[in-house]
Amino acid sequence: MNARKEPPHIEAVADDRFAVAVPDTAAGQRLARRLSTLPGCIDAVGGVAVVECRFDVSAVAADRFLDDLERAVRTHADATAEKTVEPRGRRHTLLVRYGGEDGPDLDAAARHLGISADELIESHTRIEHSVALLGFTPGFAYLDGSDFDREVPRLKQPRQFVPAGSVGIAGRRSGVYALSGPGGWQIIGRTDAALFDRDAKEPFVLSPGDTVVFRRADD
Repeated sequence: MNARKEPPHIEAVADDRFAVAVPDTAAGQRLARRLSTLPGCIDAVGGVAVVECRFDVSAVAADRFLDDLERAVRTHADATAEKTVEPRGRRHTLLVRYGGEDGPDLDAAARHLGISADELIESHTRIEHSVALLGFTPGFAYLDGSDFDREVPRLKQPRQFVPAGSVGIAGRRSGVYALSGPGGWQIIGRTDAALFDRDAKEPFVLSPGDTVVFRRADD
């Protein structure tokens, strides 16, 4: 039997999941929301350049799910081309205490970038950051928007404990720890904003598509 030829932008990555290439994280989040409604879909997770869609193999055959997936991707692409308006995320302003005990890596990160600590803070607070995805620990928000000239490395030895509310940088991204836990990002500050509400329907305050603006707490 001839193997099924898949569109170049869709790839089978396991028996129960397909990966769909996307141009950026924002597009990935929009497509993930659409694909999550497909019959048999267990979850659709948007990443930096791909959306992984996992389906229930006991409920739908792989060929059938792939047909539905291809159709949904084409429909989504047509709607995007027609500039269908997507709901905008929320905008958050987070007051951050930079440096000191709350930002133990601020000075080292600034030295790596070849700028002063104040210049790093100014760069970090000057622009808007968009929540690209939630990652490696529950509620951890990966943020796009840093404009550093070169990348900031992760710590050689990750910390076993990073307090909730910590704001870190790694590569050209920022990250916000919604919960306390381990982590290897360079911590430059911390916010007292409540980023997790156990009793809320959506317990994590930051969601993909939201916008974050950082401000110095002492300003």
